[in-house]
Parts: sequence; structure tokens; C-alpha cells
Amino acid sequence: MDPSLGITDLNVNTLELILIAVTLALFSRVWVPWGERASGNLVGRETLSVLGRLRMHGPAAVLIFVLAVVLLALGKIGPLTVLLVTTLLALLLALPVRYMMTSQGIRAAWTPFRRWTEFGGVARRRGGVRLQGVAGARPLTVWLSGGRDDDEFVLLLRQLVRGSYKGQLGPEAGIPAPEAVPAGSAGPIGIAGAGGD
Repeated sequence: MDPSLGITDLNVNTLELILIAVTLALFSRVWVPWGERASGNLVGRETLSVLGRLRMHGPAAVLIFVLAVVLLALGKIGPLTVLLVTTLLALLLALPVRYMMTSQGIRAAWTPFRRWTEFGGVARRRGGVRLQGVAGARPLTVWLSGGRDDDEFVLLLRQLVRGSYKGQLGPEAGIPAPEAVPAGSAGPIGIAGAGGD
């Protein structure tokens, strides 16, 4: 038995595991099982189109797919790993992404809720909008669908970020939200009311 054979098998398995782990890490853009839940009055929802999801995940997904194909061509990983990675990437692109804006913050898909006071400005960028973090808070990229409603959505984000520093809850809301959400609230994921309409 050639001892180098075991080392080669170990390297191949390590490469396959790393590639699958990196692919799974992309899911943290749309699903994180911990973090703050949404609170405040519901202001609006924006569903990301297929184009928007391609903008969000496309560059990283293409890079991982090309890397998988190159590693397959070099004989470093097996075709089953490439198939698994491709399936995971297709699932990622197929998952619906919805931004939910409340009077107090924003939530992207199933990620932790971010408060408007964490952001100091809204800047357009290619394919989306950058909510710029303040006081050490990390920024947030909000991807756009590429439709006619993008400008209205950006305007709403600007109003919500600006309004949070003026003590307002939203573009039209001037009444503070209750501190505690009633247990029997009918709003989605514990949102109190549906103000801002």
C-alpha cells in the first residue's frame, strides 16, 4: 500500500469539504438562524426579482462554479462534488429574497433585523443601494430588482434612514411604536400594526 495514496485522498476530501463549506456560507446572505427579530410598524415589503438575486449572488456563485469545474478538470475533486455544488448554487438563486421595512429597521429575507439608526446614509451603487454604517456598525447592501419601482424603493430607504434621526418612524408615521409587541399580534413575525400605508 502506497502511503502517499492516503495523503492524496485526504487532500481531495479536504478540498471537497472546503468547496462545499464555501458554497454553504453564501446562504448566510439570506438565512441566519439567530439575531434580533423585526420590530416596529410595517412600512413596506420589496421582493427581489430573479435579476436582483443574480446581482446579489451571481459573482460569488460564478466564481465558485468555475473553481469547481477547474478542480474537476485537474482531478482534485469528483463529479459528484461538482453536481452537489451546482445544486446548492441553483437552490441559492431560486430562494426568494424579500426586504421588509418597518418603522424601526430593515430585514433581508431571514437575516437579523437591522435598525435604521445603524445607518448614516444611503448611496446608490451598481445593482443596489449601500446603507452606510455609523459608529462601527457594518454597512448593508440592499439589492435592486432592476425595475421601474427601484427609484421609489431607494427614496423610501432614504426617508426611513433620515427619519430615524428626526425621531420619526417612517415617511408618513409620526406616532411612536409601542415598546412591546402584544403576544397575540396578527402582524407578520411579531410586527405591531401596519402603519405607513
